[in-house]
Amino acid sequence: MVIGSWAMSLLPLLAVSWCLAGAADGSPRIGALERSVVRLTNTSQRADWRTPWNPGRPAMTTGSGFVVDGGRILTNAHVVKDSRNLLLYLHGDANPHPARIVALGHDCDLALVEPVERGVLDDLEALPLGEMPRMGQEVVTFGYPAGGLWLSSTRGTVSRVDVTASVHSGGATHLSVQTDAAINPGNSGGPVVSGDRVVGVAFQAVGSLENVGYFIPPPIVRHFLDDLADGSYDGFPRLDVLLANLDSPAARRRAGLADEETGVRVDFVHPASPAMGVLRAGDVLLSLDGEILANDGTFRVGDQRLQMQAVLDRFRVGDTVPTRVLREGERLDLEVPVARSVYPGRAYETQPRYVVYAGLVFVPLDREYTETMSGTGDKDILYEYVYRQLEVPDTVIPGRVVLYRRLDHAVNATVGMATHLVVERVNGTAIHSLEDLVAALETHTGPYHVFEFAHVDRVTVLDREAADQAHPEILEQYAVFQDRRL
Repeated sequence: MVIGSWAMSLLPLLAVSWCLAGAADGSPRIGALERSVVRLTNTSQRADWRTPWNPGRPAMTTGSGFVVDGGRILTNAHVVKDSRNLLLYLHGDANPHPARIVALGHDCDLALVEPVERGVLDDLEALPLGEMPRMGQEVVTFGYPAGGLWLSSTRGTVSRVDVTASVHSGGATHLSVQTDAAINPGNSGGPVVSGDRVVGVAFQAVGSLENVGYFIPPPIVRHFLDDLADGSYDGFPRLDVLLANLDSPAARRRAGLADEETGVRVDFVHPASPAMGVLRAGDVLLSLDGEILANDGTFRVGDQRLQMQAVLDRFRVGDTVPTRVLREGERLDLEVPVARSVYPGRAYETQPRYVVYAGLVFVPLDREYTETMSGTGDKDILYEYVYRQLEVPDTVIPGRVVLYRRLDHAVNATVGMATHLVVERVNGTAIHSLEDLVAALETHTGPYHVFEFAHVDRVTVLDREAADQAHPEILEQYAVFQDRRL
């Protein structure tokens, strides 16, 4: 397993059809609680990574949120992502109130927003955060599913506590709670309540299953809010190590574990991880923060088990995690530093970087590119992005550039249809970034531009003068308003 790896097939809860459910349990706080739940509408504009010069189409989504301490509203990051215009509506009030984003935690899918106008939330109570809910505990979800104008609530129970991948982040895993209370698109960001306390924030559902939804529990919410105390959000830490289960008795004996010991083996430490130099390949992790790890990497919490990421969720970026390891027959107590993952999540609030020259479109080899080309089956690209750093970490080159596509024109007809190629050199210059590419093209004075690609003995040659002359014509022909964004 890779700590901090990629996404499961889940759905963030944006607006589709839903019908009004019953009222909540009638406790004395329900009236105040309902008034503290707001409806959010967000006009977003997400760039199109397939045509990176295209700013993308605006789209409107709806979600929910609720008032917390400090006169702000807690919601999901995916509700307010890539925002161009954000409005909030109070319970029973048809008037929209402009809002602005205070903080975004894309890795945990949480966000804080506040009204632009003063005093909008003055008469509303901040909803108090409770403790981690238990299996079988009754909960009530509140929100505005399907973009409905009226607050809705549904009742259910906690059916599972687990570590779940977030669709919005691109797969970051955190402690989450599963419930059979109906959580539908538009509920995103709404509170999940037990008694008079918020025990979670609704955030995603399983599209192929009925009555299976997930909410973000109090420990993750508190981590997000506490992280913001200094005015900035640092995110959740990861170890960025590759681990191997030790279910096999032979593997445990080879690792030197005693009969009563359990743990997981470190097979790889990413060279950019702060754990590099503290943990080593071959170490066996016996415990994290005092939690004994089983041979599958889980640890016991009461009558159930959780994946070890739930331990790391207790810590902040820059902390050290007390870790006991078995190394070459010795049991060592280490302090392992943790940081944000070196494996990036999905990109939001940003525009794609690219360079177009003579109809050849170049982009960075990054997470958004791999998402965009998903399904092409290009093994060389996946090797370069995912596996090369595992096999030969000393040769990892940051900022790799890919020939992504070709805008057809007579000047580049000899390039052929081959795309999704990692650029190795241009005009004899090693390419480690888009900036390197631009410099190699613009400073070259020879008769030809020569492009060399990794993994294949392929060389592309363009007539420099003809390419320079055709370049503005190609930009106009394909409505590319600027030839680069660096």
